[in-house]
Amino acid sequence: MTDPDLTTGSSTDPAALSDQIIHHQLERLARRERGRLVADLVSRLGSARLQLAEDVVQDAIIAAMATWPYKGMPDSPGAWLNRVARNKAIDRLRREGRETPLPETEKPPAGAGAASGVDNGHGRFYGARVEDPELKLMFLCCHPDIQPEDQLMLTLKVVSGFTAKDIAAVFLKKEAAVGQRMARAKRKLRAAETSLTEGPSRFEVSKRLPTVLKVIYLMFSLGYAPRRGDALILRDVAEEALRLALVLIAMPETTSPTTHALAALLAFQASRFDARVDADGALVLLRDQNRTLWDRRLIDTGFRHLRSAQAGDTVSRYHLEAAIAASHAAAPDFASTNWHQMQALYSDLEAMTGSPVVAVNACVAKAFAGAPQDAFLTLQALAKNERLQEYAPYHMARGEILRMLKRPQDAAQCFVQALACNTSAPVMNHLRDRLATCV
Repeated sequence: MTDPDLTTGSSTDPAALSDQIIHHQLERLARRERGRLVADLVSRLGSARLQLAEDVVQDAIIAAMATWPYKGMPDSPGAWLNRVARNKAIDRLRREGRETPLPETEKPPAGAGAASGVDNGHGRFYGARVEDPELKLMFLCCHPDIQPEDQLMLTLKVVSGFTAKDIAAVFLKKEAAVGQRMARAKRKLRAAETSLTEGPSRFEVSKRLPTVLKVIYLMFSLGYAPRRGDALILRDVAEEALRLALVLIAMPETTSPTTHALAALLAFQASRFDARVDADGALVLLRDQNRTLWDRRLIDTGFRHLRSAQAGDTVSRYHLEAAIAASHAAAPDFASTNWHQMQALYSDLEAMTGSPVVAVNACVAKAFAGAPQDAFLTLQALAKNERLQEYAPYHMARGEILRMLKRPQDAAQCFVQALACNTSAPVMNHLRDRLATCV
């Protein structure tokens, strides 16, 4: 199974090779454990100490990077990071003049909650329902006092450790503006003085669920197609997002047709991971993918959740995107894809979301449905949207359609524009290859 995160280059120096392997393993571990580590500290210190929790977790990761290449990875690396982060938190609290030790995780009073069958806190205690630490932290960060889009940015930063630059690329915004918005969101969360143990009521959990679903959707997107770095896919990030969606489905307070639709979408998309990357870590386009490498178990999972998603009366964007992904999964080969159906689904999705990114994808579907000239004209009209000028897939779509229209020189200009945008190294290499075919 190809894992682009473990690409180690061509070095033959055993020591250098070992350092690179440890570095990549630590990167993956940090992405996987970060949310749990921060959640553990916030559960003890409260939301007012969120920044401290983030800082000491980052310090623990830096300490690991400094020591593990020389001393080797510990037997329980996650426990090592947790212990170091706690010790650093205690040191910080002592320097701030706090004499009390780091408190243990708060627990509901004896006899309260699910253990006794009585919710004496009227749904206040998180532990009775939301036990996953990352989900706890997500619900905490999606506080109603914070602006909706800022909730998304803050949660992606706190739980998954994405930088302001990563998040700015997703939202097609300036990095400085994103940084300011996240700082403002942290101030509001600090003022709220909430905790992971005594959290929102069941009503509040239900109210915050749509935002949590958006965070999971965006988290998967950042894993599926990173906007920078050496890897084409951050599998651990995407697979963690899928896991969180499945955990939500398993809880009665958060399962819904919309949650099932999101899980279906992520399962369909994750099923293609092995086929999207070749043995050298290079991008393989959908039309060229070996479909025997698609994970049938995940595809079956996707169809199962898609059927469950049809139980309700509401159609969300996840329903439409899952239907698009299901259409790809059902096609035995690229030529058999029902592009007319795909175009109709994208049209509905564009009308629902008003998203320029969806509009770009709708144009690609229109081109493959047999109308490349109309698709290109629509893409040209989208050029007035400034948010798309720094979005590499927009320029890539224009270039690919111009290739279909036998206009290689114009296509080359589009690929040059795409190269100027933030995107991962494998996509950059793909664009350079495309550019070479246009001369």
